[in-house]
Amino acid sequence: MRYREEKSYSIEIRLSAEFDDDYEGEEDGYEWHARFDRLVRPRVVRAVLEALASDPGWKITPVSRGRSESDALEIEVVRVTAARQG
Repeated sequence: MRYREEKSYSIEIRLSAEFDDDYEGEEDGYEWHARFDRLVRPRVVRAVLEALASDPGWKITPVSRGRSESDALEIEVVRVTAARQG
């Protein structure tokens, strides 16, 4: 039986937008959020994956554990030891 150690690390980004007092709600169709999803989110995901991949010896696998991919980025990161490489 293999021995396994685990730790978790979370990065959480909370988005919001503020509007003038005369804003009627949803007037822009949540464009502020759509812009984040379209432009910023892919760069954040890419940066996280690139940072993880920059250190050799790690197996990086995006996983889904029941949460929507639009709401969470979950990544399994496993250290590949010399014993496991052979």
